[in-house]
Amino acid sequence: MTTPTTASSLREAISPEALTRARRRLLTAHPDTASPNNRTPASLTDDQLRELAASDWVPPHIAALDASTLMMANPITRALLAESVRESLERRLTAERPHGTYDDTRAGHDAFSRGVVDDYDHGNHHLARASIRPADPGLVTSAGLAALGLPDTDATIIDELAQASDTNLIVSVLADAALLDLDRYATGQGLRYSRVGTALMLAAPSEQRLADAIDAVAAAAINTGVRVTDLTTQHIDEEKALASVGIDPWTAKPSDEPTGQADRILYVGRDGARIHVKAGRVLVDAPGSLPTTSVPKNSVTRIVLSGNVGLSAGARSWAMRSGVDVVCLSRRGSYQGTLIGANRGAHASRLLAQVALTGDHERRVRLAASLIGAKIRGQIHVLTRIARRDEAVHVADTTAHMHAWRRSLAVARTLDEVMGIEGACSNAYFDALAGCVPADITFNGRSRRPPRDLPNAALSYGYAILLSECVGALHAAGLEPSLGIAHAPTDKRPSLALDLMEQFRPLRADAGARHRRTRLPVERGRLAMIYIIAYDIADNKRRLRVAKTLESWGYRIQESVFQLRLDTATLARVRSSLAVLISESDDVIHIYPICSSCADRADILGAAIALDDVGLCRGVW
Repeated sequence: MTTPTTASSLREAISPEALTRARRRLLTAHPDTASPNNRTPASLTDDQLRELAASDWVPPHIAALDASTLMMANPITRALLAESVRESLERRLTAERPHGTYDDTRAGHDAFSRGVVDDYDHGNHHLARASIRPADPGLVTSAGLAALGLPDTDATIIDELAQASDTNLIVSVLADAALLDLDRYATGQGLRYSRVGTALMLAAPSEQRLADAIDAVAAAAINTGVRVTDLTTQHIDEEKALASVGIDPWTAKPSDEPTGQADRILYVGRDGARIHVKAGRVLVDAPGSLPTTSVPKNSVTRIVLSGNVGLSAGARSWAMRSGVDVVCLSRRGSYQGTLIGANRGAHASRLLAQVALTGDHERRVRLAASLIGAKIRGQIHVLTRIARRDEAVHVADTTAHMHAWRRSLAVARTLDEVMGIEGACSNAYFDALAGCVPADITFNGRSRRPPRDLPNAALSYGYAILLSECVGALHAAGLEPSLGIAHAPTDKRPSLALDLMEQFRPLRADAGARHRRTRLPVERGRLAMIYIIAYDIADNKRRLRVAKTLESWGYRIQESVFQLRLDTATLARVRSSLAVLISESDDVIHIYPICSSCADRADILGAAIALDDVGLCRGVW
């Protein structure tokens, strides 16, 4: 009997790209560790591995992943399929994890530790530890597939492929997925619930609250086919006692070191202001008696103009030449357009591929479902994160309905069905979000054109900024923003940018709707490090060149001392620029990094120039 072709969730596992990635992982597997990311393909012989490593290897063509395909496949193909399916399931599991649950890796354990320390910092000093596992090992595969929203018809295929992997990694992924229903319940109830692998941790501010949480989780575990075992409770009197539960509070705390590339966005929103460039700096002339703001050109990656703000011809030419997007918003924050340089033009081949995609209904529906599914996951994440930190918030019923709607995306056959599910989830989401804002803030749900209250105004402004970033990203990738997937292609709006921003709306804009104060969102680790650069240059010409170079990146705070705020990549560029200017035998340049906490404690005596906003020089920018 032939098993029906698997659902689209596993269809991607048989693509040439997925099989090529699987080959790479099998060939680079490490025989000395059992880590999921470094393992030996024990099911393949040395001769088979050499055949897999041949330079003329091409991925096998697999039309459908079913029982007959697996029966006809050779051992190499079966191993490739097993690894590819495992990756597909693992990626889906990662996307399905509620806030506060982590994978069983070193990174997952580190995040788990940080979560427990965060619970401690919020006054939850009573901890419960336990182990959890599916009650019936024979139902792990079906329970894991159900939790991932996959059909039971995949179970036969999974069982067949698991035999091609001696380490049984596919079953391990599904065993983790089988615990998702309990994760969703606990996080939806707002419990201080953390899980990594089979290790569970509950936190509460009192013994009674902890007992109530244990009772709730234990009852839910029975209903979801999970057993809770090895339960112990402990009261943590001192932070150092966290070590008794296997957590080092010092290593678990987030680092202040900058990561990634920091964006420096210049926002100008005062009517009558004018932007121009001069001597390596961007100057903002404000109307009235407000002082002129001066920013190094090299530190600006994007300019956002709100309302009636002027832009000189020189600033416009510099922006287009330097790849600095200029985003134009209305006074109310509505997106109007983006000034983009000629180097951002679309490529003909990509444009033709986009046009072909818009005519492929099945692919559009599948991709639209993926985009909307990511948006719904983000909305659920926002609600559960709020509930976790605010015991007065109850969102379990809402998130349960949203999970069900999101799963129904897998069977949607038209774009109208996909967008209908999106609309239902958004209505439920904003209704729940309205109950999360402080009592002194009016927010009765989403409203637009015009927004009726402060949270809606903040949301509209955040969405406009996000839309502009998506438009710029699409242009940078050589894609046409008007050729949408979920949103119909049209000349009147950047439909593809609207598609792209859907998955970022909850995490980048919505979370700020419940805060009492409106401020620019700043992620930990995204701001660049502060550097103090001092030099002693023997030659006058070299000294002048060094000074001009540093002026283009930062601020002169003393005669031979500059203050710069740079990410790691930009610091490397500055170092390279300075290295070619100096004489290694006669000159010296000192570069001192200063973390944000040290900058906050900086003490300044006398008259300091008002140029920077990071604590060393207090000022207007």
